[in-house]
Amino acid sequence: MVKRTQGLPINTIILAIIAIIVLVFLVLVFTSGIGKFVSSTNQVGPSSNQTTSAQCSQYAAAIQQQMGTSTDPSSQLQMLANSQYVSTGCSVNFQFSFTLYNGSEVLCGLGPNQCLYLSGQQNNQNQQNNQGCTPPNGIPGCKLK
Repeated sequence: MVKRTQGLPINTIILAIIAIIVLVFLVLVFTSGIGKFVSSTNQVGPSSNQTTSAQCSQYAAAIQQQMGTSTDPSSQLQMLANSQYVSTGCSVNFQFSFTLYNGSEVLCGLGPNQCLYLSGQQNNQNQQNNQGCTPPNGIPGCKLK
């Protein structure tokens, strides 16, 4: 007499594992869970430096156009100081030059140690420490040429 062992044959166990894997895959496909995974891995966007550079370029072009509507250099500087180009930090890192109505040139993107002070009452110690270089008192990263 041949004794049979109790339990499931190995073939049945393998088929059950394959069936469970297929069911999980189908559930992911039909609930769009796998779609989210695939779409997130396929997205390759621009780097943050490229995005920042593109935004800064747009901000610079917009303020340059706005500054062209004024004939007063001091109001042009105030426009620049209060612009998105300055408030987002582009004036510190993104090089751009603006021409004022009187022909003077404002060079920006010169780093955090540069500041174009707009009010003449800044004392030398504040200018050396770069304190107060925020709009409306100054434009960080810029100088007048």
